[in-house]
Amino acid sequence: MITNAHFMRLIETMTSRLFVFLCAALLLLFWVAHRPCFAVDDLSPEKFLQEYREAVKRSKASNSVIQIEGSLSVRRINKQKENKIEAHISYALSNERERIIRGVKEEGGEKEFGRMVDVLGCERNFTLARSSPKETYRILELIPDSKARRSQLETIVLGHSVDSLYSLAGIPIFTMIYSKDFNFTRIEKIHKEGKVQIRVEFEQNLTNPDALGKRRGWVIFEPNNNYVICEYEFNEIFNKSPEYTVVFSGKNFYTSEGVGVPLPEDVTSTVTTFQSGKEVTRDEYHFQAERLSTEPIPDLEFTLAAYGLGDVEQPPNAPTNTLPYWAFGFAAVALGISVVLKRMARQA
Repeated sequence: MITNAHFMRLIETMTSRLFVFLCAALLLLFWVAHRPCFAVDDLSPEKFLQEYREAVKRSKASNSVIQIEGSLSVRRINKQKENKIEAHISYALSNERERIIRGVKEEGGEKEFGRMVDVLGCERNFTLARSSPKETYRILELIPDSKARRSQLETIVLGHSVDSLYSLAGIPIFTMIYSKDFNFTRIEKIHKEGKVQIRVEFEQNLTNPDALGKRRGWVIFEPNNNYVICEYEFNEIFNKSPEYTVVFSGKNFYTSEGVGVPLPEDVTSTVTTFQSGKEVTRDEYHFQAERLSTEPIPDLEFTLAAYGLGDVEQPPNAPTNTLPYWAFGFAAVALGISVVLKRMARQA
């Protein structure tokens, strides 16, 4: 028989246990709400990749006709020395058809070494060169493989300018996040300057035989703006030369005024190499757009005729000794990230 005293003790015991349970539940909810990796607003890697793929598809569809013109400056600082390259870029995309003009001027101190122009155009792809501004351009090369040249320009120039929406210091992010060696370590939504952004922290094993090592860092995307890249920083360390570390960082600003789609307006990126914690080289890139539009660029601008050479295979007074121009070309290519990485890996 249950007495009133027993009944009261039973109620007190249940109330005490219920209170403990409620306190534990509240503490658990508080902990979950303040753990970014488990917060409701966060994305799983699968959901992030799905949304990212859809955003890229939308971006390509909306950017069916665009033109981007601007200037890219590259400063290489190496052992107290400084070289500077100025490039002017004209980029046109029309229904998945790309046309590119890359004009380059290289300087060392006050001296101009020369000028080159790469044109991936309509019917013919070519490279022009001249040793001084007073000379007229001459054909240096008729480019047989425009895709290979486009790939070269991607690392050296385009990745720091027109491709910056989906590139990290010249490295296409698609090749990173869809690699089997890429791992998401954290994905969280953040709020910055009134915008919703997604911060992704990652690790990636480098499996290139010439550059085995690890890549680690973070990237900030803007999901409401076709998942374009806003900011990033990551480093690379190599097994064969662990005393070397390469740090990549960058920040992108976009505009959609008058065009309706995000286009790169101001892009800065830096590639810094450290040896045993001491900086040995630093490459600084800055792209400033001068013209952003969804109007097509006339095909005539991408032809030999636009440079006063006419539509000919080779002018009769073309130079036979192209070694100086090739030397200049390779000097520009040396700024490419891939060359820098391979060179460091071989120093072990």
